[in-house]
Amino acid sequence: MADQFYIEDHMLVYGLLGQAAEEICGEKWKTALADATVLYARERGERMALRCRRDGRELSMKSFLLYSELADTRRLSCSRTTQIVPEYLNTVEHCAWVDVCQKYNIVKYGSVYCTWADKNILAGFNPQLRLELRSVIMHGDRTCEFEWCDAGFESEQEFRNLMKLKYAHADENIMDFLYHTAHVLSAVTRSFSACWGEEKAERIREKAMQQYSNIMGAAKASVLQAEAQQNFAEIR
Repeated sequence: MADQFYIEDHMLVYGLLGQAAEEICGEKWKTALADATVLYARERGERMALRCRRDGRELSMKSFLLYSELADTRRLSCSRTTQIVPEYLNTVEHCAWVDVCQKYNIVKYGSVYCTWADKNILAGFNPQLRLELRSVIMHGDRTCEFEWCDAGFESEQEFRNLMKLKYAHADENIMDFLYHTAHVLSAVTRSFSACWGEEKAERIREKAMQQYSNIMGAAKASVLQAEAQQNFAEIR
């Protein structure tokens, strides 16, 4: 059933958890969701670092770009490279995660995700590396503009060669959206438990998952909750 999960599931589960947290815990939801996003993002970056070290590579920005775990293979989003030398810049002109937030009226929760996710994925991989977010669609800008400050490409050909290597090893490094959605469910629940206690965190989880089940179906909800039981600190 993994092929039935995609960006819509990933963002919807995150947004529903944020929404349930606000309904149950009130105005403190935003700080708690930010903390949960940091946990989720850093765990993603740490897994990337584990694969990088496994393969004997240094934890550089080039390696970070090479070991990305998530890919929009259906190309629902639209992005382009705007500069490679001296700094690597890319621009997202249309974002499928924003589409999901608008569809389900969860933009304010998605905005928290976009504030904290990308920089903390990078920090989990190597806290010495730098990313500048020049603009963010979820914050009301027209595009998302990323400046990967430490990439250090010497030529466009070097960049193309890295991308070829990335796609050649995609099956080893990129995880499907069932995995990523389950990781959202796991990390946010664990973080909420640390913030508010297990009982309240479970109430939030149950409320969010009931709403998810109503939208996506009980079968997908059951598969997702089973997938969320694994240890997301390990790599496959």
